[in-house]
Amino acid sequence: MWKRVLLIMGAIILAGGLAIMIINSTVSADGIKPPKIIAPVAHKPDSIDPGGSQVVFLEPIRPGDEGWNAWNEQPDLFSDQGEAVNGFIKGTSDSAEYRCVIYLEPIKPGETSSKASGPVCTAGPIESITGISLDSSYLIAKYYNWTNYLYRLVEYYGGSPCSPSISYGVTDLPDNLDNKFASGQAFSDCDHINVYDFNNYGGPSYYCGANCSSFYALNDDVSSWTVGD
Repeated sequence: MWKRVLLIMGAIILAGGLAIMIINSTVSADGIKPPKIIAPVAHKPDSIDPGGSQVVFLEPIRPGDEGWNAWNEQPDLFSDQGEAVNGFIKGTSDSAEYRCVIYLEPIKPGETSSKASGPVCTAGPIESITGISLDSSYLIAKYYNWTNYLYRLVEYYGGSPCSPSISYGVTDLPDNLDNKFASGQAFSDCDHINVYDFNNYGGPSYYCGANCSSFYALNDDVSSWTVGD
């Protein structure tokens, strides 16, 4: 029995001694001193322990390095939706639903928004807007009051399809449309819709392709928007 007690006491004394050595190695006479950290140096190991692990130090891929394009030039998942998904639509707006139709000019160089006509709001065919015939105009976008394209609020027409140099945008929705959009569709080579919580493309935003069945957190909170190629 005494031998067992002596063995236990010896183990306790040994553990205490190790603890004191560890503390002394990290504390100096003039205060607390952080432990010394040895930074590993990147090198090819001479051998690999099959039962252990190998640490590999990687350099970041920089512009021009092999693999840079594969990571940083991914194809746009929403490209070509405006024509391939929703098509080019040109001419009279014909719907039994009551909705408004507005004509937009493309955003001009140095400007941030499209010049917009006054709205024409009615059910049935709409052939012109403030003297501008829709026969040669393209449907740009439709926006709806509910998700999944229910209850159409407004249709926007423009003189040209979207392209790398032609886009459309509204920085300040009128009161009858402000904070009412919950879904939208883009047409005529306009592949992307961006909606914003605030005027002038400010605040939280949501980005999607030509078919946006919901604007999610921005449902009923859209105050400005853009469409582009």
